[in-house]
Amino acid sequence: MASRGAMKAVSDLDDDTIPAWQRQSLHRSLQAARARARARSNRFVAAAIRLLQEKGTTDFTVQDVVDRSRMSIRTFYKYFASKEDLLIAVYETAVAQEAVPRLRKCIEKQKDPLLRLRAYIRTVMDLTTQTGPGGRTLTGFQNRLAESRPADLARAMKPQLDLLVELIEDITRTQPLRADLTVETAARLTHYTVLAAAHSRVLGSEGAPGIPAQTIWEFCASGMGFTLGRSASESSH
Repeated sequence: MASRGAMKAVSDLDDDTIPAWQRQSLHRSLQAARARARARSNRFVAAAIRLLQEKGTTDFTVQDVVDRSRMSIRTFYKYFASKEDLLIAVYETAVAQEAVPRLRKCIEKQKDPLLRLRAYIRTVMDLTTQTGPGGRTLTGFQNRLAESRPADLARAMKPQLDLLVELIEDITRTQPLRADLTVETAARLTHYTVLAAAHSRVLGSEGAPGIPAQTIWEFCASGMGFTLGRSASESSH
C-alpha cells in the first residue's frame, strides 16, 4: 500500500523541471522503499508458510502470522487486506519460487520435446505425493479460489501455464498440433487435466492414485494430435 509521500515521489520523477541530481536522489529513495516493502511482505509470507507446514491447515489467525513474523499488525495491514490475500500470496510464491523452478529442472534433463512434456506431467504428479497435509490444504484453497477469486488464481498460476505453453510450442516445431486447437487452448486443456488428476490424488479421490503419469501424458499428447512414436516406448527413462 503506497504512502502519499511515495506517490508524490513517483509523480516528481515524471516532472521535467526536476534537476537530474534530485531525480537520482528520488530514484534511490524509491528503490530503498521498495526493497523494505518486499522484505516486510516476504516475512509475512514466510511466517504463513511455516504455520501452514506446522499445522497442516489454514486454521491460524492474522495475529499468529504477526507474532511469528515479529512485526506489528499495523504493518501487516499495510501489505495485505486480509488473511485470504496473504494466503493468495503464499500460493503465488509456492508456484513461482518452488513448483516452476523444480519443473524446469526436471524438464531440462530431456531434449525430445514430447519427453519434456512428459517430464512436466510426471513432476507435477510427483509433487502431489510429497506435499503432506499443507499440500492438501493448499489444494482445497485453490479450489475455493477458482470459485471466489478466479482472477487471483489465474495470476498465481500464470508462471506454470506459461511454461506449459512453452513446452507445447516446442513440440509444434517438430509435428503439427490438432487443427482445431491453438497452442494456448491446448496448454489450458492440458493444465486443467493435469491439475485435476493431481488434486484428485491429493484429496484421495477413488481410483486417482492408480492412474500413472505416463497414462496422463499419453492421454494429453494424443488429445493434442501428437504422434508419440518412439517417445512412448521410452517410459522407463
